[in-house]
Amino acid sequence: MKKIININLSGRLIPIEDSAYELLNQYLGSLKKYFSKEEGGDEIVSDIESRIAEVFQDLLKKGAHCITDADVIAIKASMGTPEQFDDVTGERAQQQQQQEDAFDFTPRPRKRLYRDPDNKVLSGVCSGLGAYFNVDPVIFRIIFALLAIGGFGSGVLVYFILWIATPSADTAAEKLEMRGERVDLNSIKSTIQDELNHMKGQMKNVGDDIRNFSQGRGKQVGSDIERFFVKLANILGTVLVAVTKGFFYFFAVVMLICLIVVGIAIAVSSAALFPIKNLLLSAPAQIFLIWPAIGLLIGIPIVALVIFIIRKLTGVKETNRYAGYTLTFLWLLGLAFAAIVATSLVKDFRRTATETEVLAIQQPTKGKLILKRSPGILTDNDRAEMSFFDDNILIADDTVVINDIHIRIEKSLNDSFAVEVSRFSRGRNAQQAKELAHDIAFQLNQKDSVIYLPDGFSLAPHSKYRGQRLTLTIKVPVGKNIEIDHEVSRNYSISRYGRGDDWDDDDDEAAPLNLKMTPDGADDLNAPKAETEKDEPSDKPEKEEKKDTTQIYRYKGPSAENAVKAVKNTTVVKGSMSFLADALIRIHSI
Repeated sequence: MKKIININLSGRLIPIEDSAYELLNQYLGSLKKYFSKEEGGDEIVSDIESRIAEVFQDLLKKGAHCITDADVIAIKASMGTPEQFDDVTGERAQQQQQQEDAFDFTPRPRKRLYRDPDNKVLSGVCSGLGAYFNVDPVIFRIIFALLAIGGFGSGVLVYFILWIATPSADTAAEKLEMRGERVDLNSIKSTIQDELNHMKGQMKNVGDDIRNFSQGRGKQVGSDIERFFVKLANILGTVLVAVTKGFFYFFAVVMLICLIVVGIAIAVSSAALFPIKNLLLSAPAQIFLIWPAIGLLIGIPIVALVIFIIRKLTGVKETNRYAGYTLTFLWLLGLAFAAIVATSLVKDFRRTATETEVLAIQQPTKGKLILKRSPGILTDNDRAEMSFFDDNILIADDTVVINDIHIRIEKSLNDSFAVEVSRFSRGRNAQQAKELAHDIAFQLNQKDSVIYLPDGFSLAPHSKYRGQRLTLTIKVPVGKNIEIDHEVSRNYSISRYGRGDDWDDDDDEAAPLNLKMTPDGADDLNAPKAETEKDEPSDKPEKEEKKDTTQIYRYKGPSAENAVKAVKNTTVVKGSMSFLADALIRIHSI
């Protein structure tokens, strides 16, 4: 039993035996080789393949299971082979006719109704009817016109029905069937070559018409068109140049205005920059070079832009190259000054030092310690008109108060409460960092079970900011409680032992934070039951206080009175400058 395969022949799926496919492939290969030298050879072979596929489809519709060797041989006999074009005798032609009669599926010359696209006026229906009946197509056109006029539109309806139902004769085989001619290799070749010759004639006529037109009136029209487009291009070019210049001048003026505004803003706010300058800069080179650096980096671009705009507006094309060299040199000089200041400032932050001190406090009577913010230290009336950063640095006449305090709640190693203060600072060297950390003044007040925390810590007079910060570690014995007032938890960074939780000012609730120290860490007594162990009732502080036991445990600085006065009469410079110190350290490490 032979193997059956499916092939795609001219867009049709054909089941065919593998041996028959080999015969068909050889036959089509010989046709392609023969017609490769012919004009329109690819189109001839394509039409032959389409005709073969159509014959195979008819065989399959009549009940054939697949295409066999005999079917392919019959097709070759019916269509003819390339060898028959070179040497065809009468005897061989008669033998071919007898072979064609032996196969009943071989299509005989017969006419089929198609629409003729080559001789069409509208759709080719009338020309197709004329070819089918061997009648002049004009007769059918007249009949349809009369039916359309006198037949109440019936002719139009019939015409459109034929238009939809009748296929168009697009291939050479279909055109041969439309005329009733025999469909074989010779007829397909002749039809395609006739079409090519007809197309060549039409193209030649069109070319002659164009050449004749161009030699006469065409030259004048072409010249007029050329002049029109040249003028149009000149106009568009002028408009484009004007728009570009206008946009550039507008952009330059806007940039000039922005630079002038920035310069004025810096000049007006320079008084506010003096406290920052005195707080950061220490070396004479830093103080001497900072203002020339700012002036040159901002002023030189303003001067250069003003000169450029004036030169463009006045139409002056000649420029003094020495002026450009001078401005460039001055700007680079300002950049060098800024680099020197930045490098020197980075070195002031490269070393660190920490000083730790344990403060003895009065033990609460009820086993509960309360943290509150010192009342009346900073009110809205104390705030300055000028503000910078994030309201964490306050600059007074001779004192700097910094609100960079971190509170840690840890487990005590014994049964007593304790407070540990860690002062941190940076410096140009280890000794300077240690001295700056030692100069941090911090005041802690206690009244019975309540510890009052200040708004911040102060620096010594004329001390420089080098990333100072203070960590307050409160050690709570296991089984005892600590209550943190809402003002404290909202204004300070707090972390607890064994939890790593932080509270910030996003919490708007007024309830205090109640913590109980356990062996595993501090538990929040106000948290839901599912998150903490079984809550135990905490002792409430007594409402009535029998006596005032206020104590001041630690303060370093000129005097306690001066510190309180400095805090209450401060000029606020809003902002946390700790980020500046960290940035300078990163730059130095690079």
